[in-house]
Amino acid sequence: MPTQFEGAEGEFDETRSITVAAGQKKDVILALSKPARANINVTVEKGGSLRLITAQLPKAQEAQRTLFAKVEADASIEIVAAELGPVNVSGIEVELAGDNSSAEIYSLYFGHQDDKIDLNYIVRQRGKNTRANIEVRGALSGNSDKIFRGTLDFLEGSAGSEGREKEEVTLFSDTARNRSVPLMLSHEEAVDGHHGVSVGKTDKNKMFYLMSRGLNERDAQKLIVEAAVAPVLRRIDDEELTKEIRKALLERLSNEE
Repeated sequence: MPTQFEGAEGEFDETRSITVAAGQKKDVILALSKPARANINVTVEKGGSLRLITAQLPKAQEAQRTLFAKVEADASIEIVAAELGPVNVSGIEVELAGDNSSAEIYSLYFGHQDDKIDLNYIVRQRGKNTRANIEVRGALSGNSDKIFRGTLDFLEGSAGSEGREKEEVTLFSDTARNRSVPLMLSHEEAVDGHHGVSVGKTDKNKMFYLMSRGLNERDAQKLIVEAAVAPVLRRIDDEELTKEIRKALLERLSNEE
């Protein structure tokens, strides 16, 4: 069973350390359901593997989460993040310190009403032949305000490394504010990096098609949001948490004025 950390009653400020021993595998779930400031320090030793699922649920109201991970040679980390609180500040920094190490970050968010979302994800590729992938998917409605900064940093000595970064944003409101800041830094010539952002309003043809099949506007929007975040949601293999995240997404759409 995965390890799960739950917020205690009331606001809490806590630092957690997660270590995966050499050659070992570990699954961890961190679900924030109370106001929190959480600092997470991760070390994945040589040949180890960590799958970390982290979620800020709407009940958390306001949360600040900082995660730093060091990944050694031949080791890997996969981070799946659900960013669903009304005030959400999330920082993820991964250092691929060893040769042949890898990192994957998958994130979903949905901002509505006056939500504030601030995401800053960084992967520093230090070792040779490292692999990094950042994929972020979300939707904004109401007067929500979101900024996402995603950085791939190829450091000197990272020859043969590859990095990919992609964000897809769906806008349901003309008053929602989206800022996407992809950045790629390279101090090494023999690397391969790509980044891209796709921002679009709700597809009118898709909405018309769904509504012509008997759905009202709100139900059609629910289907579009679910489809947008499904590639990330599928990576959360905890059934109870998946249900809670899906319920939160649908409730937020239902409560949208």
